[in-house]
Amino acid sequence: MDFLDTIVRRNPSLIQTAVSMHQRNELPANSVVVDLDMVEENAVKILDAAAGRGIHLYFMTKQFGRNPEICRTLNNVGIDKAVAVDLEDGICLQKNGIRVGHIGHLVQIPKASIRYVLSSMAPEVITVFSYEKALQISEVAKDLGIVQNLLIRVVGKGDFFYPFQFGGIEEEDLLETVGKICELPSVKVVGVVSFPCFRFDVKARKTMPMPNLFTLKRTAETLEKELGLRITQINAPGDSSAQMMDQFRELGVTHVEPGNAFTGTTPWHAFEDLPEKPAWLYLSEISHVNGDNAYAIGGGLMSGDSPMGIWSTLYHNHRLNALSGNNSDSILQRKILAERSGYIDYYGTLYGNREVEFSVGDSVIYGLRNQVFVSRANVAIVKGIQSHKPVLLGIFDRLGNPIETSFFGR
Repeated sequence: MDFLDTIVRRNPSLIQTAVSMHQRNELPANSVVVDLDMVEENAVKILDAAAGRGIHLYFMTKQFGRNPEICRTLNNVGIDKAVAVDLEDGICLQKNGIRVGHIGHLVQIPKASIRYVLSSMAPEVITVFSYEKALQISEVAKDLGIVQNLLIRVVGKGDFFYPFQFGGIEEEDLLETVGKICELPSVKVVGVVSFPCFRFDVKARKTMPMPNLFTLKRTAETLEKELGLRITQINAPGDSSAQMMDQFRELGVTHVEPGNAFTGTTPWHAFEDLPEKPAWLYLSEISHVNGDNAYAIGGGLMSGDSPMGIWSTLYHNHRLNALSGNNSDSILQRKILAERSGYIDYYGTLYGNREVEFSVGDSVIYGLRNQVFVSRANVAIVKGIQSHKPVLLGIFDRLGNPIETSFFGR
């Protein structure tokens, strides 16, 4: 999606700072530039809205490359646990001292790594898609002398899943399978989970509940009534901005997992000014010019999401906008068309117009819905943008590791 106009309107200082620092060789091309102060402001709004309605948060980190500076900022605000979308996520978080509250969803823990997860991460909950995975966890937990809390990934008829994300216990098999899991000695079923439980509706111009949510509500009630379980988590992630907290409470959700909400880039943010303001952009530079077109250095230009239906068109088959220039005072007026890129994004094409001339080395600004964990992009953390006293706290890779800045001319 294209958030460029939103950034220009709601956080122009971020754009101007990125261009100034890039032209001074302080920020490299192929970088997601993060306004850390704005992330903090957004996080406070999200936490306040959630806490006031009894909603618990696990923060998602994959989209900003598991960055430790952002994670610590979220911890300092009061959101104390993260969700690890896969084992790599969990390892990155644990290495940086970030507590993992939830792991196993969307990606199940490989059997060889269960002992490491239980002993080193000690997650609050682990999601399982099957009896077999619950058995593997129980065997390790028994050996460690602990009882591990589990969430059940449930699949109901008519539920929606993004490509390559399907899996879970079919609702029609729920009682039999969960009944067997409950007989295992060292695990305890405490909740249910699915994704996406909420999704932006283009016609309604707001985020709406998906069938998955109602599957969770039905199955939670069934597990309590038929098996006598105490369900303490109805974990229903999907576009978890502050604006959604009333709806979460009304629909019986207990836990959500905000990610792009912290940077003001859920789909709803592209259509309406929600409480969170945009807190990042993608920075590149012009590599070369051929004819009327220029080519920006890539690495993080791909759209990380792969939705279906109308979103396929909006995400993948439209042209983006970009800004290009070398002067922070005029950059906001230098808008051009840019073509979307695939996963091997060596360059992004920029289309010339009468108002904007291209020069090699010019800064290029995109407003993307970044997914750093599947890209080659750097993550540059800048503090003090809103007070016009920017300080670069560090440049990191997609795993949250600091990068030696001498590589970039500093």
